[in-house]
Amino acid sequence: MKSRIALLLLAAALAGVAGYAIAHRFLCQPPQSDLDRLRDVSHLAHALDLRPDQIKAMKALQGRLCETLAESCARHCACRKELAAALVAEPFDAVRAQELRESLCRCYAESEKLAMEHIRNLREILDAPQRARFDRMITEALAGPCGACTNCGAECGTEGH
Repeated sequence: MKSRIALLLLAAALAGVAGYAIAHRFLCQPPQSDLDRLRDVSHLAHALDLRPDQIKAMKALQGRLCETLAESCARHCACRKELAAALVAEPFDAVRAQELRESLCRCYAESEKLAMEHIRNLREILDAPQRARFDRMITEALAGPCGACTNCGAECGTEGH
């Protein structure tokens, strides 16, 4: 009887360790950066049923975009640090803070422009049915709640989405 209980306890312990290991492996992976997610075209390849030549072209476009966005992001982050310092500086220099805010806005506008150009470039490598699916994906992504507004929908005009 004691050996049977010992075997059951051992089996339970092994099941617990195995469960923990599996959960840790699949649920606790380190988060990918936005650029790493962008480089991974597998979701679009599957959703749009891309051909191998299209996957290759898309990976090239994504790679170029990531390089450019990384540079833009570095400028944006540097500007944010400068702005943080300017906002708490004594004496406060309102003109410098305004310059940094405008620079920050230019960095953001640059990344948005790059994203729009990228979407147009991606559309060019798709055939008509793929382009229609891609267009629906883009429309749904941009017409839905933006996530930036505290009462998203009301300020953005997307209520009900």
